[in-house]
Amino acid sequence: MPTENPNTTPTLLTDGPAAGRRIARHLMHAAYIAAPVLAAIAALLVALNAGATIARLLARLGADPSGQALGGAATVGVLALLLAVALLGQHTPTRALSLIYLVAWLPLTVALSAAEAALASGLAALPALASIGQTLATSLAGLALLPAVTLAVASRRADSQNLRGELAHYLASTQKLVLLAATAGASVAFGLARGMPVEVAAFIAIVLETSFLLALARAHEHRLHAGALAAFGGVLALVSVETISTLANLRTLATLATIGEMAYQLTPAAGLAYIVASQLVGQPASTRARPGQPQADQVADQVDADQEPAYSLNGHGPK
Repeated sequence: MPTENPNTTPTLLTDGPAAGRRIARHLMHAAYIAAPVLAAIAALLVALNAGATIARLLARLGADPSGQALGGAATVGVLALLLAVALLGQHTPTRALSLIYLVAWLPLTVALSAAEAALASGLAALPALASIGQTLATSLAGLALLPAVTLAVASRRADSQNLRGELAHYLASTQKLVLLAATAGASVAFGLARGMPVEVAAFIAIVLETSFLLALARAHEHRLHAGALAAFGGVLALVSVETISTLANLRTLATLATIGEMAYQLTPAAGLAYIVASQLVGQPASTRARPGQPQADQVADQVDADQEPAYSLNGHGPK
């Protein structure tokens, strides 16, 4: 009876299932290697397409070739940089800030690309989208400074190794910045809607925002600052509500409008009064030390030290 040679090399005819499994493993290994490469190539092509689209939009708006290239770099390039920092960075505050900017920069890039598509195809049904895209394109140079500057500042922050905490910190700061910018714009629009010159409306808006920020920074020091914070915040709220109601053609309350107008006109005087009052509620005059004069507590400590009896080593007091 013939016996099988154990040294015979297996073939597809003699070891078909095992060979099939080996081929499947090789194919899966090749797929694992090729998948990141294909994904990177696809992402690169999509990024180049988006950059070219935004460059065409800037060319439509009259930008020169260098401006078109820089516009693409300020959108797609910044988006790629933020993604790299968020995924590969080791500094937690910088990663958190990059994630926040990613949420804002991706819709910005999509809006610019959609605006170019709407303008190129001549769609009349999307005039608002085209207008938004043109507005964003004209302010792109200034917007690109935000991540460049703030990421550099965030890199100097101590690493807490708490991504959620850093996200909460920067989201709170972003909310304050957005609200302050919105209320400043509402203050300017409030004055312009009532026939004020632009410079007067801008001046009142600056005084109002500065007074509010000063009270916000010192609210824990004295009741005056807490009251000023509530007062200036109330004026900002009234002005913002009235401005939004006017621009949106909504029903407004005449009483609130009158109170808002009165408070708006009194803003410079109120800001000056707050500055004067804040200088009067500080440290009392009796406890202030003149230049070259010791503090009252230091004098009291010295008097107590002089009144204490001194003892010698032999147990007798001083003669």
